[in-house]
Amino acid sequence: MAMKRFLSIALICAAALFSAVQANAQKFGVIGGLTFSSIENIDNSSKTGWNLGATAQFKLPLGFSLQPSLIYNSKAAQLGGTLATGSLNVGYLELPVSVQWGPDLLIFRPFIDVSPYVGCALTSDMSVETLLTKEEWNTSNLQRFEYGLGLGGGVEIWRFQILCRYNWNFGPLFNDEGKLSNIPQMEEALKDKNFGGVTLSLALLFGK
Repeated sequence: MAMKRFLSIALICAAALFSAVQANAQKFGVIGGLTFSSIENIDNSSKTGWNLGATAQFKLPLGFSLQPSLIYNSKAAQLGGTLATGSLNVGYLELPVSVQWGPDLLIFRPFIDVSPYVGCALTSDMSVETLLTKEEWNTSNLQRFEYGLGLGGGVEIWRFQILCRYNWNFGPLFNDEGKLSNIPQMEEALKDKNFGGVTLSLALLFGK
């Protein structure tokens, strides 16, 4: 109960902060695209999700800019094994803060990007299947809070911005309260693991 209250307060604060940021931004707009995610350091295949939200941009001296966004990001992975297969689909509300640097070449602006981010899981769908059974994983063991770092680059042309970024989630995907599944091999494979992957996004910016 305390964790749910903490997450609710954190989300309200993030939304209020982003509203204040947008009110003072030089540019603001919408951002969305595709998310190609997988679970790092285990045998699994990447699945395609999507991301969509709002963004704001602040121009800084020496070619720098600051661009926070508030997005919904759908992450997923398909796990494969000899004894069992599984799938994870988790939807996060994320607040990435993109620090960009690149020269303004009048017609376009290429840039490199560093983006720390925080988020929390809003939706989850997890299952595991063997030759004999199929069961839902215990979603209460999902670590709702996430944080990580993205590195990438992009290009800004007129009001459009294309951004490609690789993202690392830090911390475990699951907490240690109880079991995920009745299949020890699957549970052991996911211990201390988390999502990683690429986001490819297009932003449409308005303003100065």
